Amino acid sequence: MWPPSSRHCLPGILAACLILGSHAGQAGPYAFVTNQLADNVTVIDTGTRKKVTTIRTGHRPVGVAVSETHIFVTNSESRDISFINRGTLEVEATVPVGDGPVGIAADADSKRVFVTDWYRHHVFVLDAGTGAIIEQVKVGQSPAGLTLDEDFHRLYVANRDSDSVSIIDTRSYRILAEVKVGDAPFGLALDPVSRRIYAVNVRGNSVSVIDPDKLEVVATLEVGEWPYCATVSLDGKHLFVTNQDEDSVTVIDIASGSKLVEIEVGGTPEGIDITPDGQHVYVANWGDGSVSVIDTRSLQVVDTIDSDEGSRAFGSFIW
Repeated sequence: MWPPSSRHCLPGILAACLILGSHAGQAGPYAFVTNQLADNVTVIDTGTRKKVTTIRTGHRPVGVAVSETHIFVTNSESRDISFINRGTLEVEATVPVGDGPVGIAADADSKRVFVTDWYRHHVFVLDAGTGAIIEQVKVGQSPAGLTLDEDFHRLYVANRDSDSVSIIDTRSYRILAEVKVGDAPFGLALDPVSRRIYAVNVRGNSVSVIDPDKLEVVATLEVGEWPYCATVSLDGKHLFVTNQDEDSVTVIDIASGSKLVEIEVGGTPEGIDITPDGQHVYVANWGDGSVSVIDTRSLQVVDTIDSDEGSRAFGSFIW
């Protein structure tokens, strides 16, 4: 499931933004799930747990990020980014970027978009208003997941084939550090309380915990087989990690570092995110094209929603 390499770019122009549109009156917030084999995004109202619509994207969508005004989607085979208006839930621009766009993150205020390029080993910084590339930052080999800590002006980048995480100052675009982690880091998660970073090591069946002050790994947590992505509860007490080869989510007590439970979800779970109220975790299941909904209090699956083929949702996909 690593990003493929064919190219078919569809250039576009970014139109004026509509922050609220005809869909905004529904319960919300929305989950935006990329379906890599279907070339689309499933939009789910997390208030009703119902599908709202399906949005056609470029070829082989992978990463997703959400800002105040837009949803941004990396299309790995057409090598471009879909800019989706949050008000209309329609693609209003398609912007070519690099050779293998994978991970993506966006400023909350919709000023910048950060994209990892799997093949060029760079992070591209785009102006979210025009789609223009304003900076390129060289990182490690095969960069994948990334996450922003806007309070500390930092961007964290998982370099899968360098077994490292690059830490970038988002004001100067200078590399602050490159921290060695476990084997093949892919997804990243930010702890909203401690500001620690959790790097999910696909081949290491582990999660490396990075201290934001020391800029070093301070703990390693064991999880399931072939872990992929993670998210943290809003109170900073629990870490949720998808395990692709076990069709499960590992829940870890962060204070003790101990495993609380393994939750059975759909086939080959990949992307994972938490709702803004902290009550539910959504898991995109690649293998059976579904989304599992976990109650964060009972730690049980309370719903399963059909999405589409190859559900991936790689990034922060709920807002």
